[in-house]
Amino acid sequence: MAHKSKDATQLGQYFLHLAGNASFMHALSAGADLDRDLLAFKNDMGLARTSDHLQLLTAKNSALVPGSLKTALRKYFLLRRKAKNAARCKKRTIAKALGLLATPLTAQSLAATGAARLVTRDRSDDSSYKRGTLLVDCGNEDLVDSGAMALSVPADGSWYVVEPDESIIFVDSKGSVALAVLRSKCSQRPDLLTYVNSVIDEAVNDRRGVRPTHVGELIQFGWNAGPRHARVFGLVNNLANKRLPMTERQEKDSRALGILTLSWNLLVPSLPAEVSMACIQAMDEAGLPPMAVRGDSTDSGYTLDLPNGPLCFSTAARAPSEGYMSQNYASPIHTDQLYAPYAMNWVTLHDIVDPDQSQLHGDRSSGGNYVDVSLRVVVKCATDTVMSMQPKFKHGTTLAREGVCRQGTAINFSQHIKKAFNEALAIEGGVKAMVIQLAEEKK
Repeated sequence: MAHKSKDATQLGQYFLHLAGNASFMHALSAGADLDRDLLAFKNDMGLARTSDHLQLLTAKNSALVPGSLKTALRKYFLLRRKAKNAARCKKRTIAKALGLLATPLTAQSLAATGAARLVTRDRSDDSSYKRGTLLVDCGNEDLVDSGAMALSVPADGSWYVVEPDESIIFVDSKGSVALAVLRSKCSQRPDLLTYVNSVIDEAVNDRRGVRPTHVGELIQFGWNAGPRHARVFGLVNNLANKRLPMTERQEKDSRALGILTLSWNLLVPSLPAEVSMACIQAMDEAGLPPMAVRGDSTDSGYTLDLPNGPLCFSTAARAPSEGYMSQNYASPIHTDQLYAPYAMNWVTLHDIVDPDQSQLHGDRSSGGNYVDVSLRVVVKCATDTVMSMQPKFKHGTTLAREGVCRQGTAINFSQHIKKAFNEALAIEGGVKAMVIQLAEEKK
């Protein structure tokens, strides 16, 4: 009985303390996040750590709660319930507009619904096109330095040029998807494109890129295999300013994680089911952990830190382990070794920001177009385009003119990262333990 009396006395004093704390009572009236204020009383493990815990404590010990605190808490939890309902409604609106919860359709079904045109096209011998050859659109040959090896595309009349407003899926004579291009998947929410582009721009300015010999910026995020001279599986650590406070680093990481996971949840239902399911199966077989950030080893959920308030999709599937953000990136002819049959990307911006500088007259192109060499296809770049491709075949991007801005996100499945993961797993012995160690070690 004495123990219970002591606990009741302590709780009563605690509630009085809260009621007399001006900043805490102001936070209640404003419907603000209480958790930071509650942590001010962290010396006693029996007291509330979160607003949910406080709600439980006050409900169980109502007789000990001062009237002013009881009234303020009632109003606060009403405000919070309304805010949660509003956030839930906003998330449903986004999910519906982007089709985030839709089931992927096969290439045939997408064609039947009019979402894309289906074209049968087989690959041809590409041995005459050497790796490292620059790609340039016909009419843009002035962009190539004298003496550089370059291929002007389309090379001849046998090539196919996908126009900026054209959605198309190329399949081979056996019915397998070779290349998919679908436009305007986010057309109902241009504000989301604006937000995604702002985060990409932030990443380009804050982080060191990969492939420094290529044109433009390519920023990796998620898990990687470390530098070429010291392959070690771990989280990307590419923020240029190493003196940033941990909270600021985590905020930047959270925003990057958010747009890449949004990209993944848009790409999967938008692209042909043959593509999405093949990638998911390869991911399951590889066993790599989903994308993560330092200080957070959870394997689901992401937040969009939108201008009108953050939205947390707490149960959504995370992006795969490896993602990229790009700005004005262009690559010569090359191939990539993946453990999945496809890579995916989302072009979020293609804009002529300076018409005078770009000098788009005559037959010139803005450039920055994707080229599948053996398929003999040029995909003209356009804002809000989702694509899947087979990087094991020769491909690249055409040089772009000055005054043009291009941005996007990409999901990849690099074989060398899987190899580094397997080597690390052999040492650690368990994926979860390894993820927790690597994600939390510098918390």
